[in-house]
Amino acid sequence: MEPRERNEEEQEGEVSGFLLDTHYWLWLQMGNAQRLDGKGRRELLEMQKRGALYLSAVSVWEVARLVADHYVDLSAPVDQFVDEALRDGGLQLIPLSTRVLIESTRLPGDLHRDPSDRLLAATAREHSLTLVTRDKELLRYGRRGHLQAVNV
Repeated sequence: MEPRERNEEEQEGEVSGFLLDTHYWLWLQMGNAQRLDGKGRRELLEMQKRGALYLSAVSVWEVARLVADHYVDLSAPVDQFVDEALRDGGLQLIPLSTRVLIESTRLPGDLHRDPSDRLLAATAREHSLTLVTRDKELLRYGRRGHLQAVNV
């Protein structure tokens, strides 16, 4: 599902939606509330209720790789875990479009070369979403004005 168009009020500062970095998705989906502070967790859950919490297809790929490489043990097979996140978790999946793939190679400023991070940044920029991350490089990239990024 594609994120909805932002109205004028949202374009002037109100967050229209959050794109979860892979680690935030795992924490939220697996119930690791201790990783999220109370206010941040409440804000994410409110956005989830509003249907404004998004997941990039690159995060699905990252989790599948983590499971295949035995770095993460999920409570269910990856496909079931993803299906539950999209159905029960209230997340909306954003596919990797041709435009996002290309824009990830044209990002302004200086962002490291990690392809997953570049795809997340390009997705957030393309869909006017705020990236929720603890990644220091992505947060720094946001502080430079190239991306809306927060650590909740």
